[in-house]
Amino acid sequence: MPREGFPQEYVGRNFSDEVKNVNRLTMEFAKAAVKKQDDANDNVVISPYNALQCLSMVAAGADTQTREEMASTLFGVDAAELDDAIESLSDLNNRILEANKEQVELKTANGVWTNRELLTLDQDYADGLKKDFDAEISAENFADPAVVDQINDWADKNTNGLINEILESLEPNDFAVLASSLYFKGDWTDEFDEDLTKDKVFTADDGSAATTAIMQKDFEDEGVVRYLKEDGYEAVALTYGKEDMDKGQYPTMRMVLIRPTDDNVSARDLMSAQAGDHLPTWMEPNAYSEAIGHIELPRMDMKENYDLIPVLEDMGIKSAFNSAEADFSKMTEERARGLYLSQVSHDTVFKTNEKGSEAAAVTTAVMTLECVMPTPEVIDVKFDRSYIFALQDVQTGAVIFTGAVNKPNEDMTPVQKRTCGNINKL
Repeated sequence: MPREGFPQEYVGRNFSDEVKNVNRLTMEFAKAAVKKQDDANDNVVISPYNALQCLSMVAAGADTQTREEMASTLFGVDAAELDDAIESLSDLNNRILEANKEQVELKTANGVWTNRELLTLDQDYADGLKKDFDAEISAENFADPAVVDQINDWADKNTNGLINEILESLEPNDFAVLASSLYFKGDWTDEFDEDLTKDKVFTADDGSAATTAIMQKDFEDEGVVRYLKEDGYEAVALTYGKEDMDKGQYPTMRMVLIRPTDDNVSARDLMSAQAGDHLPTWMEPNAYSEAIGHIELPRMDMKENYDLIPVLEDMGIKSAFNSAEADFSKMTEERARGLYLSQVSHDTVFKTNEKGSEAAAVTTAVMTLECVMPTPEVIDVKFDRSYIFALQDVQTGAVIFTGAVNKPNEDMTPVQKRTCGNINKL
């Protein structure tokens, strides 16, 4: 069944259902990620959109309870609607790539590597990955260390060198690695002047202050900057890409910057508080008004790595990470049980300077097969009467001794048996 409380209406009424879901997931994902971080002063740099691509590939191979949990958490639908939701996500991704191809550099990629020594990927599942995700699929020998290098090279290539290691090693019982990458590079519509960048003080949530390069610009042309002020925060939106009305060119990507208006409220807390049944107003493009004025923005150069399993568990996916409960039987021809998600990692890089921004994300999921031992039978067998025995070589099966035992040893003491009031010796 759909996740309880899944919203039917949003502030962003102009959004398609697919976009509403992506944005809903973005806020819930961010809230869970903040909750699971140990240090409240750490950055939060995530791409739930990228994670959704990878996890959707995993979910397509799930069944029963695991499928229900992943469908509900990732899309807010029940298991029967999951395939349609995945197809809609694929269509959305294609529309986004098409809309931005003339303005910024934006690309996504999906890869699947399977352990050919262990199991065989189900053909229908593989066909779905190719159709919905344009996934590259290859069967490899996971015992060969070169496979790890191959996967890392794939990440390096598809993030233009920003993320070059997503795996350290593979285990013999790892069955598959599924990975999704996202890369973005765009120039500001109206660039900052590097000569105006100065070292200024930036204050962290714990009150510590440090100097860093702060870009600054006076925006004097209406329409270049858009501004929104709401209860608890103010936001500005800066665009990437060329703008030429005569040629019909308009920016296709933007960065929204949100600042709490109360200095006692951290950005992390504000972000967490905005997750819920309604999307925050700052996500709605039409909520902004044209503005002119002064903006100061630090250069950004951040790199983060997350273990997503605690995040996803907090969001509602439970059984996928437990070998005894996970059901990914749609993923393999053998309908293998004991196949579970042993690793879900999320690597991100985000850089911004006077010219523009560059960012990358890779989400990696490792499927592992645990040899599930059958529950042992409870027995009570007493060899207290004649029995057969055999001494057998295990490797060849050859029996080298056998016999029927009626007197297991010579050191036996007869016992007396009372019958009909008489005592007789056996």
